[in-house]
Amino acid sequence: MADVTARDLANMLGISTAAVSMALNGKPGVSTETRNKVLAAAAELGYVTPKSRQAEQQAKNIISFVIYSGIGVAEQTTFSNFVMRGAEAVAKEHGYRILVHYFYADQPWDQQIKHILHDACGVILLGTDITEPQRNMFFQFNRLINVPVVIVDNFLFSAYLDCVGNDNTYGVKSAVSYLIDCGHRKIGYLRSKQRIVNFDDRELGVTLSLAEHKDLGLAPLQVVNVDISPDKAYHDMIAWLKADNEPAEAYFAENDMLAATFIRALKECGYRVPADVSVIGFDDVQICEMIEPPITTMHAFKERLGRIAVNVLEFRIHSGDTLQTAAQSGLMKIALSLQLKERSSVKCTRQEKAE
Repeated sequence: MADVTARDLANMLGISTAAVSMALNGKPGVSTETRNKVLAAAAELGYVTPKSRQAEQQAKNIISFVIYSGIGVAEQTTFSNFVMRGAEAVAKEHGYRILVHYFYADQPWDQQIKHILHDACGVILLGTDITEPQRNMFFQFNRLINVPVVIVDNFLFSAYLDCVGNDNTYGVKSAVSYLIDCGHRKIGYLRSKQRIVNFDDRELGVTLSLAEHKDLGLAPLQVVNVDISPDKAYHDMIAWLKADNEPAEAYFAENDMLAATFIRALKECGYRVPADVSVIGFDDVQICEMIEPPITTMHAFKERLGRIAVNVLEFRIHSGDTLQTAAQSGLMKIALSLQLKERSSVKCTRQEKAE
């Protein structure tokens, strides 16, 4: 039972955790009888001290970087590449190697988990695609996981595991507020049909911004639901534009791929960006600077997410924590703010901003 803790021993023997700690570490403060009871119980239950567990884990020196593949949102951008780059840089500094795995929601979970854990001292899970039902399914298999785990880009796990991600809600609130500050009063929202927790958080950001500016006489929000796949989204957008729908003045797109696809569709239908329609995206991936006009977006510090995730994991490894014991010392939920990157896809005059 490698997951037995000092608290378990204390509860079983009816003594304090402090007494267990002193007995296990050979410190004074407990009687010989108590010390012998603690050592006997620890040996019987297979208790492993945090220092021993840390040494065992570090000897493996492999961190599994897992990309969860569910409804396909994570696969549509290069977001994971940047997170991985940051993780690899810090892992190397700490003497670890990164092994990349893909976890497929529609394949047997127990076999994939065992493969991921083989020789790993910790796991970083890029959980962009994980929804609530899948999160609950994940915990059915947590008995198999005896190493620390850090989730990246999904706060559904924040009550159970260490999580690192973007502040989606207030990042989007800032993006929509920027459009309004630029003088736009007819706001549109390019909303993915496939929903993940990050998109729901971004939708809340849209709502909060509109509520904050309700006294400016804004038109009702124009929502355009499109597929997350760029090819399918393009056809959705073309069909919507050719159905005699009048575009709003400015749109927030749930990610940069949707923003780029919408610009392409607008151009094909005779609209100018940003002269006729402004567009702002989210993430700041390479495509933002590869199309005309370059896309204004909310920059996510993607590599930093990976760097922080490895630092948190290293803390857990050094502390001898596992997935099951991490909560005893307080879980970490780290949300990074986003930064507006102004380019050319949003029409915005200084006079309008001043007003």
